[in-house]
Amino acid sequence: MFDLIIKNANIIDGTGLPSFTGDIAVEDGIIVHRGDDLGQAKSVIDAKGLSLVPGFIDSHTHYDAQLTWDPWANPSPKLGVTTIVIGNCGFTIAPCKAEHRELTIKNLTNVEGMSLDALRKGIVWNFETFPEYLDFLESRGVGPNVAAYVGHSSVRVYVMGKDALTRKATEFEILEMEKIVKESMISGGLGFATSTFEGHNGENGVPMPSRLADDKEMHNLIMAMSSFGRGVFMLTRGSNTSIDNIEKWMKDSNRPAIVAALLHNPLSDSSTFKILADISEATNRGTEMWGQVSCRPLSMEFTMESPYLFEGIHAWRPAMECATLELYKNIIEDSNFRSHLLNEIEDDAQVRLFNGDWDKIIVREVQNKKYLPLEGRSIKDIASESNVNPLEWLLDHSLNENGMDTLFIAMLLNSDEEAVGKLLKHPRSNITLSDAGAHLTFFNDAGYGLYMLQKWVRENDIMTIEEAIYNLTGKQADIYRIDQRGRLVPGQYADMMLINPDKAGVSQSYRVNDLPGGSSRLNIDGHGIYGVWINGQRVLEDNSIVNRESLPGKVIRGFHS
Repeated sequence: MFDLIIKNANIIDGTGLPSFTGDIAVEDGIIVHRGDDLGQAKSVIDAKGLSLVPGFIDSHTHYDAQLTWDPWANPSPKLGVTTIVIGNCGFTIAPCKAEHRELTIKNLTNVEGMSLDALRKGIVWNFETFPEYLDFLESRGVGPNVAAYVGHSSVRVYVMGKDALTRKATEFEILEMEKIVKESMISGGLGFATSTFEGHNGENGVPMPSRLADDKEMHNLIMAMSSFGRGVFMLTRGSNTSIDNIEKWMKDSNRPAIVAALLHNPLSDSSTFKILADISEATNRGTEMWGQVSCRPLSMEFTMESPYLFEGIHAWRPAMECATLELYKNIIEDSNFRSHLLNEIEDDAQVRLFNGDWDKIIVREVQNKKYLPLEGRSIKDIASESNVNPLEWLLDHSLNENGMDTLFIAMLLNSDEEAVGKLLKHPRSNITLSDAGAHLTFFNDAGYGLYMLQKWVRENDIMTIEEAIYNLTGKQADIYRIDQRGRLVPGQYADMMLINPDKAGVSQSYRVNDLPGGSSRLNIDGHGIYGVWINGQRVLEDNSIVNRESLPGKVIRGFHS
């Protein structure tokens, strides 16, 4: 007798092949049979009229800190995600010495838009090294399955202390970092993640440690990762990091490279496609590469107290470096600062998170009632009406009473549907980039998989549902070398989701105050999901997580080459 049979389901198995109607049997958390009339089971679910698909594998998350206080990685499992990959961009919390905890937290507060109070009150520091971190997660338990990169910035700080934020490493320090990377891979690391992106800055605008690494350090640490014949290299690239650079770093490693974040910029229409073309050429030359793309428009909420969208702009650096609000106000009031900032924003040769499209920045909510008529309007329209430059209006407004607290929403990148559709269908694309667990006050894209089915399958019809499910499940497992997941075939773990494809989708985001210390975050709900199973255990029913005390996930430590 099986533990579970789901019968009469439309099975979309994650292989990309056509769906079929049938039954699936599960025993000890493993899919053991599929077909018709499979026999008896302790639990039988009639899924007639619904589709059974593999659970989504979210390969770009930042749940590293949250998992220490929230083993469920909320809200991902209720959105159909059964496996998460953490440590992306190299922004991890292990390894971390006790004396570096405050530095690590403050850097995460800035670079990942996390609440300082929530991190201080929430992180459970029952570890120092990367292997100890994995052991802690495993002994405490996790809701979804977790695979983890060892993070470059954390390794740098562990070896170099505060010097990691100011200089390149010595040969001895690189050797020490190599030892840590090897130890982390032996203990079950997925690979090695880093960032050279100009917008990745820590406290007071100081570049994240990985951005100080030279070519020798990058190559040596990638080679340390690959010492055992496996490992995935992940990079969030800056504008000065070419695919040719990455290919040289990867030389002789025989490992795949994942390049983020490839988002369409309407002011530089061909740039992202050029990167994907370079990735294809590198792959043809023998260095396997994938470009991480997103199926969602990149939008974020922000206030001028913490305008993350400006942080990739060099001229904004004096504002980031201010230690007090008063100094910050003095800087943004300065005419020379404004002139340099405007010149850089209007330089269309640069490609950044924000590129001067002021019509896509909307006033969402004001704190001072006299500004209520501004709500729902774009900065471009407001500035035009006032006969001033949009940047001047924004900075002047932030200096007014309660202006720093005005909430804006910016529609930044990936807004051109025709272009995004082409990115999603590119053969070297890896559809992901939820950033789940980070930027909680700005946006929440943890439901990107359901959005993919809603927007790009049902509404835009750019691919079949079988192709979309393959991209979100089986293809993810293949790229990241995750064994026994991503497909509904015998021998695979029973990570499954039961959906109505005609209703699958996500809600609008809304704010809740459930982080440690009562800090707020944006939340999102899923539609059209009737059940989620992780390793054969049902975790979602009636749109709510069930059996919260029983944590069915596994810390994944074994990957194929």
